[in-house]
Amino acid sequence: MSTTHSPVHIYVCYHKPASETVSDRCFVPIQVGASRSSIDLGFTRDDTGHNISHKNSAFCELTALYWAWKNDRAAQWIGLMHYRRFLDFSGETHRIDAHGCANYNCLDQKKIETLGLTASCVESFLLSRPGLLAVLPQRWSVRNAGNYTLRTHYAKAAHHYGTDLAILRSVISDLYPTDIKHFDAVMDAHEGYFTNIFVFRRELFDEYCQWVFLILFEVERRFDLTNYSMAAQRVFGYMSERLFNVFVSKRLANPKTYIELERVFIQGQRVAYCAPARPTDNSVSVVTASDSNFVPHLATFMTSVQANLAPHRKLDLIILDGGISDYQRALLERQFQLNGRGLLTFLSCSDMFADIPLHAHFSVATFYRLSLGELLAKHDRVVYVDADTVVLGDLSTIYDIDLAGRAVGAVPDVIMRSFAATGVPAFIEAGGARASDYLRDWLSMGNRGNEYFQAGLIVMDLKVLRAINLREHAYRDLTSKRYWFLDQDVLNQHLLGRVKFLDLSWNVVNASMDVISGLGTNLAEKVREAFSAPQMVHYAGFEAKPWNNPAAPLAHFYWYYLRRTFWYEAVIERREISAPTLDAAINRSHFYRFARKIWRRIPNALQRRLFWVRDRMM
Repeated sequence: MSTTHSPVHIYVCYHKPASETVSDRCFVPIQVGASRSSIDLGFTRDDTGHNISHKNSAFCELTALYWAWKNDRAAQWIGLMHYRRFLDFSGETHRIDAHGCANYNCLDQKKIETLGLTASCVESFLLSRPGLLAVLPQRWSVRNAGNYTLRTHYAKAAHHYGTDLAILRSVISDLYPTDIKHFDAVMDAHEGYFTNIFVFRRELFDEYCQWVFLILFEVERRFDLTNYSMAAQRVFGYMSERLFNVFVSKRLANPKTYIELERVFIQGQRVAYCAPARPTDNSVSVVTASDSNFVPHLATFMTSVQANLAPHRKLDLIILDGGISDYQRALLERQFQLNGRGLLTFLSCSDMFADIPLHAHFSVATFYRLSLGELLAKHDRVVYVDADTVVLGDLSTIYDIDLAGRAVGAVPDVIMRSFAATGVPAFIEAGGARASDYLRDWLSMGNRGNEYFQAGLIVMDLKVLRAINLREHAYRDLTSKRYWFLDQDVLNQHLLGRVKFLDLSWNVVNASMDVISGLGTNLAEKVREAFSAPQMVHYAGFEAKPWNNPAAPLAHFYWYYLRRTFWYEAVIERREISAPTLDAAINRSHFYRFARKIWRRIPNALQRRLFWVRDRMM
């Protein structure tokens, strides 16, 4: 636990990163359900010391309450709140909604001070009232929800079973028979205290925890939650709200011993980004990106990586999630578990960088790969791989490679090399110059254009990328001019001279044989060798993707691993579980395909001549 010097400790429950954390010597943020979380929020966790963190799915915020009871012996007062639910210690009155709460759109530092959610305000409030035992939320009547009693309110609520109250009552009767009268009176009343937020004097807090957990653990022993939904399994959290009222009824009969404050609900508390945990020494950290449309191909990539990783290594797979549905996530997680060992982490990126201005056809996703140094602040090295690939080699061999002080390891881009040799022009929006001139002038690579690398697979030394501030430089360039191959061009521009080149077999673009005539004899032979024994196949380009063109080169590798996923039939029958892939949504006409086939058969010399004519006519 974080060391504080306040006689008051109010634990604020968090299960995910928040845009604003309430934290000082009095307010102690605590991560609940930490034992089953793939992220570390960086503060007190409910899975340390004596804990019930593994019960969080059923006990909700009570895992934080239990932790405080068993592990915090220093505070004179202990309380519980929630990252979206607080008591207003300023004592002000608000316009209250039908649920008994004052609503705010967001929680920032100014609002924290206004609501009195500071150590100085809370300490002054409590310590100036000598006879006070408890601070409670303002009572709320269930009649506001169309019910007459707390009993009917519980029974009719979603994910609740009225019959469970009978088991609860029988447990109280067995353990605390004199409390039955309080239980019945509370359940037949129409007002109560809700949302499990309060502050108790130490002695009362200990008494409450002893009482409530003894009851709930016995109820748990008598329950069978096998066929309860995930929401219904939170039954012990639901029950505790009612039990809190029973305890208050029997222990705080004297109104001078407690005070009620208005409840505040933060509607717009945004989820903040939190870096995944640092990998273990035996891990191989791999990063890719996907949205819901691309999930079948992500699953194929994922299966291929797991199938070929060295048996003694653990896969640390991080997916930069641009909007994958909960259902698809669950399927991917199950597939990951079926296919091997390791850790699968989804890093939600759909809301990241939303405030960065974009132009032309750039999307926010452009920044994900460029920002890995910051997104993965606890990682020192990763292998980034595009999801439109199939990995056939053991990624640990390049993950462990000595980069000799270089920022990245990558494969030379033989297609760009062919473009430069044959005079293929860049897009008009990117200057329209021939490839060699584009590399020399637009990307400022001078006479080192042959060092242009393909960004579908990159071994990244994140410490170096953070040191050179790659994200800021890339952002500046992407917002000032347009690029032919977007972030790949920007990476090449800023990492010139900082690249260790890997064997071509580690990024075999399956369309590379189409451009082999534009390469020198030695390089062309190396491309043929890599094509015959690839360590990774990259299906780059619309017609190169097997799901668009089943006859695409090296498509058999894709079909082999797709069969080992949940999405084989969906892709075969063109009925994606969520929606068609982005590529499948593009309509390429028969004329386009015919013209492209003819163009590829034209000799390079004639292609260059046609480009020369085009340039003179512009």
